[in-house]
Amino acid sequence: MKKLLPLSLLPLVLVSCTMGPDFLGAKAPELPATWVNAMPPGTEAHTLDEWWHCFRDPQLTRLIESGFAANPDMVSAALAIEKAQSALRSTTSGLFPSLGVNAGGTNSGNFDISTSHGRWNGGLSASWTPDIWGGTRREVEAAMASLGSTEAAAAATRTALASSIAASYFQWISAKESLRIAKEQLEYQERTYKVTQERHASGMESALALSESRATIASTRAQIPAQEANICSCETSLATLLGTTVDNIALQLPPQSIYNMIPSVPTGLPSELLRRRPDIVRAEHDLHAATARIGVSVANLFPKLSLTGGASSSAGTDFSGFWANSAWNLGASASQTLLNRTSLNEAVKQAELTQQSSMQAYRKTVLAAFAEVEQCLIDYAKLTNQLPQYEAARAANKESAELSLRLHHEGMADFLSVASAERAWLSSELNIISTRQNIRLSLAKLCTALGGGWEVKTGKE
Repeated sequence: MKKLLPLSLLPLVLVSCTMGPDFLGAKAPELPATWVNAMPPGTEAHTLDEWWHCFRDPQLTRLIESGFAANPDMVSAALAIEKAQSALRSTTSGLFPSLGVNAGGTNSGNFDISTSHGRWNGGLSASWTPDIWGGTRREVEAAMASLGSTEAAAAATRTALASSIAASYFQWISAKESLRIAKEQLEYQERTYKVTQERHASGMESALALSESRATIASTRAQIPAQEANICSCETSLATLLGTTVDNIALQLPPQSIYNMIPSVPTGLPSELLRRRPDIVRAEHDLHAATARIGVSVANLFPKLSLTGGASSSAGTDFSGFWANSAWNLGASASQTLLNRTSLNEAVKQAELTQQSSMQAYRKTVLAAFAEVEQCLIDYAKLTNQLPQYEAARAANKESAELSLRLHHEGMADFLSVASAERAWLSSELNIISTRQNIRLSLAKLCTALGGGWEVKTGKE
């Protein structure tokens, strides 16, 4: 009896076996302790989850939240998660026995002289393939990793959408500002033209100067329709991102104190990218799934045990003798593939190669993410260094334009000097608008590159 006891526990021991390598986490390439390039001032790390609040623009927040709720890509991402959850439940069901029920009967004879004129029968059947080698458990593990990958892909969709909405909104603001500057310049040029016209009437200015003044006005007026079209184009792009049409959005230009503000962003440390970036998280889940599928392939090399059983019974319409006519059966069978061993061995090899490829894809994703953040930091530093210079140039060019107009009115400067100063002033105004827009865009891109825009899961969930 003592010798039989260990043998009776053998099935329980076998059920605990799991073939293939265990996933111990992805090995990331070594990253620097800090960012190589200068970083902007940091804020609280949790603000990366909703980085758009850094701009303190309620309208931007409203637009992004509306996009999260109605954008078709976000809806599709939610459906993909549901599909992955369904696949996981379906795979998990393979760990449990399957049950079947059947019932039937016949009814015939003379109903007037007999109450028993038919037969009824029913039965139950069950089958189970124990997961001796852990192949099904590895399939469940792979399905769980695939679900994590799908959730990370949805997070990537969310972060990209937030960045795209912010970019379209910032471009709309810049287009509105460019239109404002063009109209202000047009008013200034019309005043210059009036002075030139008066001087020409008194013989103090040539017809060429008058013609040059009209050409400058016409050139500025020609820019206005293009800028108005640009505004409409930005609104249409923004509406598409929000999952609606342009007639359903209403935008108001925020105060200059809001859209000219340069917020600080939480850059964190390079090592934090491994948990913040959804594409890195997705690549790690893909590597996990590929590792688990090696175990599935290895388990297919070993015999499969199948257990079946059933019970049936029959009786008349009065159900007399139902239990007396019952029968049951139990059976077990084992199968082992012999003729296509080469195919099964190659399947293991292919799974191992896929796992190695996924490992390199993870490594590439980490390095690309680090490089993207570094480039964003470079762009941010360049733009923030340019802005004070452009502002100084704008102030000097504006002063020069006003001075040249006053001298022109007094007959001490010709119109060409005035026109040149006006063009320089307009150019510096547009440079500031463009630079501020690019700073906002670079900050949004930096936050996205850092993995902002979604709530990172922490701990065991």
